[in-house]
Amino acid sequence: MRRTLILLMLCLLPLSALSETVTITFLGDCTIGGEDRLRLFDYSFDGYLRQYGYDYFFEKVQPVIAKDDLTIANLEGCFLNYESGAVEKTYNFRGPKDYVQVLTGSSVEAVSIANNHIMDYGYDGVAHTIKTLDGAALPYFGTIDTVEKTWIWDKGNARIGFVSMEISYWYYRHRNLLKSQVQSLRDAGCDVVICVMHGGEEYRLRHLRIQEQFAHAVLDYGADIVVGHHPHVLQGVEVRDGKTICYSIGNFVFGGNAKVRAPYTAIFQFNLSFSEEGEYLGHQLNIIPALPSGDKENNNYQPVLATGEDAETVMAQIQHDTKFTLNPYVEGVGAMQDFIPVQPKMQTKED
Repeated sequence: MRRTLILLMLCLLPLSALSETVTITFLGDCTIGGEDRLRLFDYSFDGYLRQYGYDYFFEKVQPVIAKDDLTIANLEGCFLNYESGAVEKTYNFRGPKDYVQVLTGSSVEAVSIANNHIMDYGYDGVAHTIKTLDGAALPYFGTIDTVEKTWIWDKGNARIGFVSMEISYWYYRHRNLLKSQVQSLRDAGCDVVICVMHGGEEYRLRHLRIQEQFAHAVLDYGADIVVGHHPHVLQGVEVRDGKTICYSIGNFVFGGNAKVRAPYTAIFQFNLSFSEEGEYLGHQLNIIPALPSGDKENNNYQPVLATGEDAETVMAQIQHDTKFTLNPYVEGVGAMQDFIPVQPKMQTKED
């Protein structure tokens, strides 16, 4: 009864009135490197790094990501010092091991690795990537053929668990594994569980049924928030039973293309609220419009915050795939959505 009363009062309270708010920022697909065939060209990601250094790429978004509690990016590619071992596919992405400093020096505190480019250089590429992340003390999480890794992060009284998996990996082989991973995070005392999913159709502005199936399933397993990658474009938001799904959050620092194919993105920032006793109360999503490149045609690999018409275009793209009306963008703030209180658990006769 007491929990229900607290939740009813939340609509009357600003976030600042709650005991503790934890802010977690999610960034889209980040390829910290690129294709070997382009590496020596000045217009490549590597060329920009040679000219401007490690801190260049996330410089323009520091006013946002340096002020949160945790920033998470999707690491789409490998850290590997040599090009041998590339698997046969259209695009193989890697960056030399020292490129990890692009992340560690730029307020990116963790990465998800469950995606379709982590194995671009086979098992050896995965092993070198993991060794590089461990050596840089950069936490990672994700389930692939050779890695089954969840991650727990503590902030004050809050304990938050992270899990990540490709949709195809879940659909064809490992539904029970994902379910058990979510449960293991709950058993470890996590107040909130966040799942990063990777899948969908590239450059499609509406999410697929399979994305919806995955997201709904992982929420039913016990997760609270789902954040999606892979389509490279922005897709919609869904609120379901007090939980939020972001189907695709687009590209961010994307070294995979020298030309900009998707000129709009956004920073998705969740404010998680907790009571004085550390009980999770709910969350509020802020959508901060951005561009993945300061040049909309030729990729300069440096995302910038969007304003004016660009910001409105970002919001329109997300709204296109969202069934409810999103709150509007406010210049200098973002598009702050309504607070979503956690739904009280149903009482059973045994309770």
